[in-house]
Amino acid sequence: MGSKKGVGITVGILIAITIASFMVWLDNPTNTDMTIVVTDFENHDVGITERHKIISSAIEESFLELVEGKISPEEYIKIAEVSSSQNNALLMELAYSDAPEEWQESYINRITSLKSFESYIIETMVMATLIEDDGEVEQKIGILSNIEKLKEESIQYAQMADSAKP
Repeated sequence: MGSKKGVGITVGILIAITIASFMVWLDNPTNTDMTIVVTDFENHDVGITERHKIISSAIEESFLELVEGKISPEEYIKIAEVSSSQNNALLMELAYSDAPEEWQESYINRITSLKSFESYIIETMVMATLIEDDGEVEQKIGILSNIEKLKEESIQYAQMADSAKP
C-alpha cells in the first residue's frame, strides 16, 4: 500500500511542477510567443538540473516497480506521460531562455540531454506496452538495450553541459 501512496505523491509533485511550468501560458491568453526572462543563467541551469533529477528519479523508480510487477503497465504509462510532459516543459524553458553566447554550448548539450531522456521515457512506455501484451522476450531485450543506451546518452550530454559552463 505504501508503494501506491509513494506513486501518488510522486505523480502529485510532477503535476504541481507541470502546472507551475505552464503558468506563463495561463497569464498570456494569446499564447502567441513564449518568452522566459532569465538573468542568472547559472542558477537557471542548476534549477533545470534539479527538476530533471526529480523527474528522472520518479520515472526510474516507477520503471523498476513496473519491471518487478509492483505497479501495472497502465499505472506506469500514466506516470511516464506526466514525466514526459515535465521533461518537455524543461526543454521549452531552456529553448526560450535566450541564453547568451557563453552559455550556448552548455544549454545546447542540456537540451540534447533532455531530448535523449524523452526518448528514454518513450522506450519505457513501449516496454510497458510489451509487458501488458505479454510480448516476446527478444523484443523486450531489444527495448531494454535501447532504454539503457538512451539513459547513458542523456547522462553523457548532461555531463557535457556541465563541463561547458562558463
